[in-house]
Amino acid sequence: MTRRTPLGILAVIGAAVLLPVTLTGPAHADNHQPAPGQESGTRIVLGKPQKIHNLNRQDVSRDPGLRAVDCGVNTTNHDRLSSCSNWRIPVRFLTNGRPSGSATLYSKATAKLDPRNRYEWTQKVALRLTNPSRPEAWAVSGTIELATSHATATPVGAATQVLFPYTTHTFTFRMSSPGRDLVSDSVVPYGRFKAPGFDDGSAYLGDVFRPRCDNTRRITDARYGGCVYPDVPAIWQLDVTDPEVDAVAWHVDWAQRHLKHPWGVPKAGWNLHRTFNQTLQRDNRRTACGRDVPRPPGRPDLTCDEFPFAQTYEGASRNSDYSCHFLDRDDNSKEGSLRKAFLNGMRTLENDAFQVQVINKPSATAVAPPALRGPVGCGSD
Repeated sequence: MTRRTPLGILAVIGAAVLLPVTLTGPAHADNHQPAPGQESGTRIVLGKPQKIHNLNRQDVSRDPGLRAVDCGVNTTNHDRLSSCSNWRIPVRFLTNGRPSGSATLYSKATAKLDPRNRYEWTQKVALRLTNPSRPEAWAVSGTIELATSHATATPVGAATQVLFPYTTHTFTFRMSSPGRDLVSDSVVPYGRFKAPGFDDGSAYLGDVFRPRCDNTRRITDARYGGCVYPDVPAIWQLDVTDPEVDAVAWHVDWAQRHLKHPWGVPKAGWNLHRTFNQTLQRDNRRTACGRDVPRPPGRPDLTCDEFPFAQTYEGASRNSDYSCHFLDRDDNSKEGSLRKAFLNGMRTLENDAFQVQVINKPSATAVAPPALRGPVGCGSD
């Protein structure tokens, strides 16, 4: 249905279009406090958003560049590389302290971080004003910023727009995290609103999200670094139908179902934590696959695989709840290389949590359980 603008409102809209438009520079979170919404004077008051529901965080699997999280009205969501909050904000117009009109503002703020470049990523705030009940409500203008604690946010296009009702107005920002230090940031959308004859109103327009940016060597190109949301673990997927890693996938599946704890299983509460400590990795391998572990005779094509992985703090030297299995040498080597590249791409740093998911299993059963060696499983294909 086409919504028609009442003729009596055109003059008000015309005046609003002539409002001065000012491009704002980078905003910082500590410098912003929304107007508290005084119940006096002639002003715009933006109320609290309706109750916001936090969706389950989405884990990033093998192809993180293919999608970004989405969120419906009154929800918020984020994964390791993207975020979304969608608020419904009541707007009131006060005249001499008394309600004299209203509208509803929908604000959807999204971000897609770049794990390979901390100096440029994009964030957007999409605003849609509905249900205006008085002429001035048809002529509201908004100036939008992103308040941060470290990053710079530069508007791409106009930072001030007239919010013609029932039309989506998108504000785009080019983000950058300056320097080379590891920093934990906070980013939140913030707006100031005008209407003819009313004092300004202001409000936060979405949830605070906290990216971490770094230039850690040996992760990705240290010249550019990258950013992630570190509170969401990356999830490494192992496909039992992939001939390059299927032997490792079946071993991990068996271990996750038969050890005392389901190490790495998403949402199970037993995350793995990455380590680059070469001494710890060597100790983990010696404990799980040392010289005292019998080798399958006549099978030089097999190598010992351990789970939890040797490159984790949950490895065998620190954790007796582990499994070892002799499997295809090429599969073992390939899986290690692919996992390293994936975790680097997800900026999984020292002691960062990650998860492991075995996919495409034809049934609930895995390979036959390896022969037991004390409290661990150590068998061979």
